[in-house]
Amino acid sequence: MTTYSIKAIKYCEQSVPKPQMFFMSGWGEWMGADFLLFVLRQDDGQVMLIDTGVRDVNEIQPFVVAGVGHEGRFRMDMETQNIPSLLRNEGIDLADVEYVLISHLHYDHCSNAKLFPNAKFVVSRTGWHLTLDPPVPAMVPDVLFPRDILAYFAGEARDRLILANDEEPEIIPGIGAFYIGGHTMCSQAFTVQTKEGLAVFPGDTVFYYENLEKNHPVGLAVDIMECYLAMERVREIADIVVPPHDPLLLERYPDGVVVGD
Repeated sequence: MTTYSIKAIKYCEQSVPKPQMFFMSGWGEWMGADFLLFVLRQDDGQVMLIDTGVRDVNEIQPFVVAGVGHEGRFRMDMETQNIPSLLRNEGIDLADVEYVLISHLHYDHCSNAKLFPNAKFVVSRTGWHLTLDPPVPAMVPDVLFPRDILAYFAGEARDRLILANDEEPEIIPGIGAFYIGGHTMCSQAFTVQTKEGLAVFPGDTVFYYENLEKNHPVGLAVDIMECYLAMERVREIADIVVPPHDPLLLERYPDGVVVGD
């Protein structure tokens, strides 16, 4: 059986209104959020990523501040926390990344796609079509869903775009995907086989461990019932849960190594 190691890389942090992270709860309260991307490695050295991180914090910052105020600005130093530098610090050549698994098409999860000239990109088939032709256009705001990246996937990188079906037990050896929606119409989760069991990456449909533990869905969601169903499934199948924004993850794994080689 093919297994992977998992390493989390933090590149940004933010203060966020609690109701964004816990539906209809904690009005007036703020929480901390980390921004993480994940490196998967096979024993043979094959490198994959889950999500791509923020391309340019100055590009997205006006949208963030307009939404939640200056207190909620992204805290990211582009000199030291840019994604190419962080990956090179891990010994990763951008041209050697073979797959990038996209949990959803928000700016902080896909905007750096063009950095990886040889990678195949795994996007939800259902989510791809709903994003290109949304039932309500306002659900796909221009700034939050980077149009140049959508055009890149549809055009220049189309032969490297893998559209995952709603149930894909194995897209790549040891890695599966399933559609979960909830946070966005394009949200999908990934399952990754490790030597310590099945790791599940739920994307932003589960921001924190506490969402799962208290069965309390995220507030930033297009479908709350899908969030409940997603949490139920994640709890049922996961040996390891890897939420993308919980500061507790790096408390549990201070070196970022969720599962080692």
